[in-house]
Amino acid sequence: MGVSRRQEEKSLPESDRVSIWSIADDWRIVFYILLSIEVTVIVALVGWREISQVTGDTPVETILAIGTGAAPNIFTAAAINIAIIFQAEVIDMLAERYKRMRFRAGMKEGAKRYAAKIQAWNQRRLEAEANGEPFDEPMPEPDDDDDEAA
Repeated sequence: MGVSRRQEEKSLPESDRVSIWSIADDWRIVFYILLSIEVTVIVALVGWREISQVTGDTPVETILAIGTGAAPNIFTAAAINIAIIFQAEVIDMLAERYKRMRFRAGMKEGAKRYAAKIQAWNQRRLEAEANGEPFDEPMPEPDDDDDEAA
């Protein structure tokens, strides 16, 4: 029994994002490294505060106090990291578009220079033909100068 076409159309598309955090796969490691560092710092600071206070709490109560004090900060750190990663994705996208635009402009400029070389070569060929002179100059090829503009 297969899946009907209608059911197939209703299914969600494959995604390369982690749904709970909505982070692209390329950035997932960065997110978790940042979050791990922040969680370590948050727990250490909250733990230091809880341990340095002189109270009659038992070790279990102190651990619970550390968890209770750290939890909201950990969720805040996760939310901030999502915003940071999103901004990094946007900057990466804009940089990629800029590089693509520059590459296209360079390719156009290189093509124009090559076309000018071909026109100059053809003009010399036609002049030699009109003067009855032999013309054995090879047709120009794109060279490194044309590629550097790209």
